Amino acid sequence: MAGTETNLGREWFAACAEFYTLQARERPHDLGATFEKFFSTSRLLATDSTLLFAAKKKNTLSDEQFATEVDNISGQIMRFKHLVETVFDEPANFVTVSPVAPAPSAEDDITDFRDANFLYGGDYFTMNYVLIDFWAIDMMFRNRLATTTPSPQVAAQLVEIALKECKMFEAVEHCEQKPPGAILGCQASLGIASLFLPRDRKHTDWCRRKFALIEQKGYIYPAALRQHMSELWGVDVNHWWLPHDAGYPSVVRALRDFVQYRASMPRDALTANVSDMSGIFEAMNLAEETGLEEEDLKGSWGSSPEGDVV
Repeated sequence: MAGTETNLGREWFAACAEFYTLQARERPHDLGATFEKFFSTSRLLATDSTLLFAAKKKNTLSDEQFATEVDNISGQIMRFKHLVETVFDEPANFVTVSPVAPAPSAEDDITDFRDANFLYGGDYFTMNYVLIDFWAIDMMFRNRLATTTPSPQVAAQLVEIALKECKMFEAVEHCEQKPPGAILGCQASLGIASLFLPRDRKHTDWCRRKFALIEQKGYIYPAALRQHMSELWGVDVNHWWLPHDAGYPSVVRALRDFVQYRASMPRDALTANVSDMSGIFEAMNLAEETGLEEEDLKGSWGSSPEGDVV
């Protein structure tokens, strides 16, 4: 998020990935061990990506070295993507959303979150977090790569992945079997996905409702996000996500006041960059940079494939 090197060294993430990979190998029927392997692998991929672009930014890699490392990480990401999207894809592992979920609405829906073969249930519910976590990492890698190697296809790819993130968020939200506070596990990925959605009224309103829902559940987004989203959407959400303070409970106001107080305390440069999410916002206007027309960014669940987006 800060756009700089990680605070912890790569060896820490590599050791975690190695440990959980060994645990999963020794306990092949332990789903918990498998999930931990997936999460730690995602973190290592994110770390390697972060270190690569930080090195490029500091000009400590030659163009040839950078290209080689990009190919290496891209290959790892694609292989891992295929693994996590197919390893448990038997129909019996999926569940449908709650029967009391909102009826389909052409006016409000941006995804087909009612897809019967998308949301994992039962013992496999954690796979929903594995996927939404990995998709966010994939998006950030593609976004950063586009700043160094512009491609007209990248913006459209980011929209497809972002819609898939939103589909998962809404499926988890309306899952009858979800544990308490389940959507809070999706809040970080939702924030990243929102940066790459079409910038029309329908998608903006959808995001505003979901950000409000997250804060109503107790997670307070940093003021930097509200400021940047106000600039991105052309709608002032610095005060609250919804018009006329709709759904803005007093407890959220109190939490925000506390968060703002803590944010006003002295910070070092790294902490400030993380809080301000500098690494995300410095290069998110890919449509303008690649010359992609606004019409090409239009998307909906009807045209968003669930397969590979390469």
